[in-house]
Amino acid sequence: MKTRMLIVAIATLMVGFTSCNKDKNEPTFSGVNASKTSNIKKGEAVDFKFSQAPEGSTVQWTVAPFNDVQINASGNTASILFNNAGSYTVSATFGEFKGNTSVSILDSIYNPGGGGSATFEPLTGDQIFITVSSTDSMGISGLIFRYITEKKYQCLNHSLLFDNNFSGQNLQVVFKSVMIPSIENCASGEDNASGATCWFPIADGNHGFEVVLDGKTYSGSFVKSGYTYTFTWPYSSGVTITPQVIN
Repeated sequence: MKTRMLIVAIATLMVGFTSCNKDKNEPTFSGVNASKTSNIKKGEAVDFKFSQAPEGSTVQWTVAPFNDVQINASGNTASILFNNAGSYTVSATFGEFKGNTSVSILDSIYNPGGGGSATFEPLTGDQIFITVSSTDSMGISGLIFRYITEKKYQCLNHSLLFDNNFSGQNLQVVFKSVMIPSIENCASGEDNASGATCWFPIADGNHGFEVVLDGKTYSGSFVKSGYTYTFTWPYSSGVTITPQVIN
């Protein structure tokens, strides 16, 4: 009996010792609450909340892949619009606390009702300005391509529609149109259309980068060497890229 009690006592002590030796620097993971995670349509706002962070705190929100996603963050909440179909992971970070959730976007366009339908305005005669920046996470590096049109379009909640076509270590971006919500759902005003593509990881070496806009194909390339990216892009109008060297 005494032997059995001694074994129990040692086991209890070992559990307590293990608990006390948890790395204090290790991130604490917790879930992110979402208003919905499935049956979401393109252009439909989804609300997220990271309850581990206090109200009014600054939470870092990220989405992977970051393909034409709009994040409107406010404290420990964020309203996110997904303009392309597919599966996404939404992550939140607040100090040592981290959380994420997955959502699935349907290949259909959101229309909350009111009798009207969205329209699609072609990008005829427009130009696309691309700004490139690097991203690095846990030693894995890549690029973020941010797009903005030269022209302005009606409704502040319009969406720039495009496809990302990956082929090996090459990328083709095909710009299609700007989705304009129905009159009933239009946020009054006009603004440039914008979007973004996040591409990672990217291996060292040569990569093709191609853009199709208004029926014209723009072809270029870039070389990655370590954390340096050097673009070859011979166009000064139509589709432009800045900067062309990223460290």
